[in-house]
Amino acid sequence: MAVIPAIISGAKKFAGKPMGIASKALAIATTASVIYDAHINGRERSYSLDEISTADRYYNQYKQYMTMEKESATIAKMKKWWFNLQQSFSYYHIISRTKGYLSGFGETIINSLPLIGLSAVALKFKTAGKIAGTLLAADGLKTLLYDVIGIGTKKAERKY
Repeated sequence: MAVIPAIISGAKKFAGKPMGIASKALAIATTASVIYDAHINGRERSYSLDEISTADRYYNQYKQYMTMEKESATIAKMKKWWFNLQQSFSYYHIISRTKGYLSGFGETIINSLPLIGLSAVALKFKTAGKIAGTLLAADGLKTLLYDVIGIGTKKAERKY
């Protein structure tokens, strides 16, 4: 029965300064992870939104260019000039990429607000920070076991 007092003594020692340091380290790592994910998600959303916007814009511009209600060489030349001018206008990309980045970044930040809140508590407070650090550790463990390793996920069934 000397094992139980040793466990309690070790838990009390860890619940002091080491747990506070671990909570702050987890908070910093969580915040860095959220910011990194938000940046990558924003970048990917900016690329995909730009590609979709460019394709839609090109289709509409080409359709406008290829249709005429009356036969006119002057209108045809003007339409060609206008179509070529629109194709060389690069500011469309800046607008759609900025919109895509901000939406992807913002959505990730909003979805991660509970983790950001726990991280802020872990960095700011002593006792509540330890509790927040414990919750961050539990979330990290869940992420490792469920999302990375796949424990608890539904397995694909083989059909022979």
